[in-house]
Amino acid sequence: MFYGPEIWDPWLILAQMGIMQSAFYLLTGLWLMLLQTLMGGQPTLGHLLSAPMMDLDRPASSAPILALSLGAPLCAIICSQVVDRAWQCLDFSGTVYLIHLILCTTHSGFPVHWEWWCANVLSMAIMVLLSEYWLVKREQQPIEMDKMFSAKV
Repeated sequence: MFYGPEIWDPWLILAQMGIMQSAFYLLTGLWLMLLQTLMGGQPTLGHLLSAPMMDLDRPASSAPILALSLGAPLCAIICSQVVDRAWQCLDFSGTVYLIHLILCTTHSGFPVHWEWWCANVLSMAIMVLLSEYWLVKREQQPIEMDKMFSAKV
């Protein structure tokens, strides 16, 4: 979809990263709003960017953890459509979570809670594995040569 004769196109890479980052925050934010509303809480930006909010000793900590876990498969679908190469899924997913780490550190300091790290590593693993699986499956589909030669010109 996004590839062609040029191997390295920085504008294309930045566009793909922007799409992936936007999709990550949109989907995770929507899940977080839904879960927080169902649990009777008020969703805030701190739930998404603050590591102490994922402390399992807090009653509302399950919503951000579930939001990350439920958003990952949907982000994997978007990754498989945007990236379009299985070997690039780890790169783009890793970039999404690296930027998320930087934003979390900027918002509330470096995350030291093990729950934050477990939730994000699990979410990233889900995104990488599912998007790679779907892309490898797509790449292994046979190319139908009959349709190419039977087309009338």
